Amino acid sequence: MSAQPRTVLLVGDRFAGFAVHEGVFTVSQFREQLPLLGAVRAGGEHTLVRAGQGVTAPEWAALRDTAARHGLQESLEFHFPHPALSPRQEVHKHQSQNTLIADLRQEQAGRFVADLRLHADNELLLDHQTGQHVQGMVAVEAARQMFLAVSERYYANRYPDRSYYYVIDSMNTAFENFLFPLDATVEFLTLRAETDDPERLSFAADISVHQAGRRAALTTVTYTAFEPALIESKETKRARFAVDHTVSAPARVLVAA
Repeated sequence: MSAQPRTVLLVGDRFAGFAVHEGVFTVSQFREQLPLLGAVRAGGEHTLVRAGQGVTAPEWAALRDTAARHGLQESLEFHFPHPALSPRQEVHKHQSQNTLIADLRQEQAGRFVADLRLHADNELLLDHQTGQHVQGMVAVEAARQMFLAVSERYYANRYPDRSYYYVIDSMNTAFENFLFPLDATVEFLTLRAETDDPERLSFAADISVHQAGRRAALTTVTYTAFEPALIESKETKRARFAVDHTVSAPARVLVAA
């Protein structure tokens, strides 16, 4: 009977605070360990190397090449997912590193699930990462991208010749557990979907983030999808009002102490 392989988890270097746990390494830490593993490897010993959040495809390929140079291709099994990211027209993000939703699928009527994908250079990580957990704004942004992706792919597709501008009416998030840089899923449960009027689609949903068998966050959101011409007209009028109000108000004078 063969022994179960040892499993190590890799996370992006931004999550160095999480790599204090046994069996968890940042990409840089693991790269430094590879020559040592090559020097002391024992025959038959097998290790499964799994990618957590923040590990890029080029980093992963470089690690595999380094492992091969040290004769470790037989003792290390690399497992790196290749997620199907939701396209930018669904999540309304131009840069793929900022897309959090991957492998979106429908589980049953009104219930949709996606994998959370957190790139090392995601905009929410560039200037804020402390401790071991992922900051809460990632869960909030994942919920926003999830309702956009679900609405675009499964509801607005009823009207393929139309495009929509989405407006959040209300959004409330409860944080229930820390979210860590490992596998996680995002679930969308439809509470209301009014789509008979092609000029105005109205929704309510519960969107939750799950990890390690627990719910990390729950967002309840109501939102409306309008045709761009309608919302742009309202937006322009209100922007003009804001400009006129600002220029007519007395300027604040700051006096140096």
